[in-house]
Amino acid sequence: MEFRVRDYEAEESACALQRSPATDHPLTPFPSSSPQAIFDSKKVDRSTTDPLGAHITHLSESAHDRQHFPGPLERRLSSEADHVSKKEWALFRSSLGQKFLYSNTISISPISNIIAGSSKDYKFLADMHMDELEDEEMIVKEEKKVITQKEYVLRLQELKGEIVQAWRADDRIKALKLSIKVARLLLDSSVLQFYPTLFMMVVDVMDMLGDLVWERIKRKSEYDDNGTLMYSVPDNFVSADICSEAKETCYNWFCKIGSVRELLPRIYLELAILRCWRFLEDDFSCILHRLTMMIRGVADPLASAYCHLYVAHSARILRPEDAGYLITSLNDITMHLERVIMDREAINHHAYKDKRVLISLIEPPIEWIMKCVFASNSQVFASTSQGYRDLLKDFGLRRNLSKSTRNVACLSVVLHYLLKQLPAEVLSTSILDIMELLEQTKDISLDQYLNYRLLGIRLCECQLPSSSADAVLKNIMQVIAQYHHLHEYLSIADAYLDIILYHTLDDCLSTMLNGILERAQVKGIDENDLECLQSILLRLVDYFNDLQNAFAMGHFVEILDLLYGTSRIVISAHILIKATRNDRICDPTTIRFLFERCQILHDSIDSSSMKHDYKEKADIISGLLFKVDFGSERERCLTFLAECRAAFGRIDELKDTLVHLVNNLAVSSMKDTNKFPSFLKSCMAFNEITIPSVPNSLRRLNLYIETAEVALYGGLVIHAEGLLNYAISCFECLDMATGARSSTGYEQVPSLVCNLCSLLVMIPSQPRAHEEGVEYQGRKLLLLLSYPSLTSTIKMRILCAIIQLTASLSQHKLPYHAQNTMVAGNDRLYYGELSYLQELASVSNLALQNLDDVIEQEPHLATRGKLALEACNCILLSFKINDGLSLRCSRFMDIAKTCLHLDDKYLLSLINFLDKKLRKI
Repeated sequence: MEFRVRDYEAEESACALQRSPATDHPLTPFPSSSPQAIFDSKKVDRSTTDPLGAHITHLSESAHDRQHFPGPLERRLSSEADHVSKKEWALFRSSLGQKFLYSNTISISPISNIIAGSSKDYKFLADMHMDELEDEEMIVKEEKKVITQKEYVLRLQELKGEIVQAWRADDRIKALKLSIKVARLLLDSSVLQFYPTLFMMVVDVMDMLGDLVWERIKRKSEYDDNGTLMYSVPDNFVSADICSEAKETCYNWFCKIGSVRELLPRIYLELAILRCWRFLEDDFSCILHRLTMMIRGVADPLASAYCHLYVAHSARILRPEDAGYLITSLNDITMHLERVIMDREAINHHAYKDKRVLISLIEPPIEWIMKCVFASNSQVFASTSQGYRDLLKDFGLRRNLSKSTRNVACLSVVLHYLLKQLPAEVLSTSILDIMELLEQTKDISLDQYLNYRLLGIRLCECQLPSSSADAVLKNIMQVIAQYHHLHEYLSIADAYLDIILYHTLDDCLSTMLNGILERAQVKGIDENDLECLQSILLRLVDYFNDLQNAFAMGHFVEILDLLYGTSRIVISAHILIKATRNDRICDPTTIRFLFERCQILHDSIDSSSMKHDYKEKADIISGLLFKVDFGSERERCLTFLAECRAAFGRIDELKDTLVHLVNNLAVSSMKDTNKFPSFLKSCMAFNEITIPSVPNSLRRLNLYIETAEVALYGGLVIHAEGLLNYAISCFECLDMATGARSSTGYEQVPSLVCNLCSLLVMIPSQPRAHEEGVEYQGRKLLLLLSYPSLTSTIKMRILCAIIQLTASLSQHKLPYHAQNTMVAGNDRLYYGELSYLQELASVSNLALQNLDDVIEQEPHLATRGKLALEACNCILLSFKINDGLSLRCSRFMDIAKTCLHLDDKYLLSLINFLDKKLRKI
């Protein structure tokens, strides 16, 4: 058996494609296809050719008519607005229930004893007097009973079902009587925390009653007594479209409700059917103002506030043009709160606590009503700024505060939700007045620092002029200096930080950081402060393009060291990510600082860490190490990497990074011809210690091959040969049984064997002096065939790689050599050496003997045919064809013909190539 002699340079020239110089860049656009030319070529007159354009013109011409007679588009928009309104109300109710959870038992007072008692069968005649709607037994004092919230809710559900049942039985009086009793429950505010939940349940019943009444009256407008459809009421109907019988029924319902003696149930019931006024009236302003004034008769601040809330909710469907009733509601709620705040009779701690609880319960009505104020006047506000100015006057923001006769200019809690709803542009133009009002507003309804924080957040939504920013921040710096508690200080500082950074006010920033550090050192940082402090530090890190400027900023590093827990880890990770965006990190102080951040990330990894969290931290640290640059001080860099190896032992993947960096360092050191041999050996020693600690055999194998390439590049042949021997021994450590099911397992083996064989071509061999020659390395690779988990395809690739390795080494001139000229190739060392060629032939013969077994053991016909073609092709490329090899190739081709289609291109090409070879024998 003789190897085929090959001329690699001639083969490369013969197979290379002919090249021709390109006069123009292939991505250069043609002048005729420029964007402007394409645009000009597509210009058309939309008014004459586009039917949509004509339709738009027609719509514009008929806009005046649509103002008086809304068309399908307006009805659709109205329906969408109703849907949005219902969705907002549902979200508000959900947030209300989550904010005021109450799980204790509830005391049943005489007012709400309907919840404790069982349902009764009420019998009424159709013409019974309306005075009988009032149940006198409710006035009798009874002993208080205790009930759980679950029982309370179930009882209300039963009452709701009874109302529906009575309605379906045409017993409207009973349904109304039960509804009155349900509405009467809102008179009981003895359990403050339960009142919002009670309100939501009662309102649900009221809305149901309103829907029932609405549908009944609408049906009377559309159908006669026989059920025949007479008229279809449109969505945008007016009172004149409604028949007299339906109006009479509607008016009768309002009369029934008007005869209810108690004020609060009467108001709730009228609000439940409020939209039925559309059947009687077209202007609802007077009705809403009347209802708002009626609520003034409710003395309980909590009951009054939630009644105003129901007014705002019920009135949204009417879309009144005048929102003055909402302003009145807010003013009335404010008056109630002022009386609570100014109560001089109870000033002890417990009374103060109860006041804060009461105020927190009244906050949701204020929030919703304020939202309705701006929603009702949105068109007015959008068309002119005068609407905003008038609104600000209503809330006292445009009056002379120094001449105010009120003890409280504007309650903090009301001001808070006003600031929340006002557009940012209005805030920026009225900022001085608002700041003045904030200074005057000091009460217990809401901590004032929350208003300052909210104002800062809202001001960040618009571009504040520099002149206004200076005045605002000057005022704010005086304000926050008065807050000695760290949480309040951080809350305000966090809100105005973006304004400070945008206008580059370094003095304010330095003062703010100094204030944070002083307060943190006095009382420390608790859990509530970490989130705010984390937000501030994150934005400071993002603000500076060069991290050195951030580190040099006064008190930044001192504040950073005060962090702990998750915030410390998050900030450290953010700093490291920002650092990796720079080109190089050369400053020793910065490197040491970032190294400490890496230690924080590393120390946060433990056995409970999630896989993605572990990988993210490993990638961050690895990314930073690639950016560290010590310049010409390579020994210092190697020492730093050794320190990293000792400090980050929990991250196995980081060892790969360290080996890559050391190899890069070794290659760069070869430019220095005086020192590189000793330094290169130090790098090889570093890797020889580091690579064995890598747990994954495949990764370890890759690192050995990479390091052997670097050693060979530097002329360290003995190191390179030893590293390759270690690489070959890694194959023995592969657990093929477990790796067969993973994408990173045995499928990598063929490529690794090819890489190893391609590197062995350049390694000088000493077969006589050492046992570990080419024959030893080839036989070691052949042992891979004994792994049962390897597929036949992988085994075939390994055998072909070994055969091609021996064929390349047998050439008079190798296909490539080591770049280091001091490394002699085997073609120079063993040119014409018979024992060397015999050794190569021995390894190739062993590989050829395994080809037959691999092909025969493959059960799949198509795969067996492809394996036969691969084996035949490898033999034809590597050996001179003699009688024995021709018979072997013919047998392989017969197997391929029986297993593959006769029109297979690979098969046909190889048949032609084999015929040419056989003719030359």
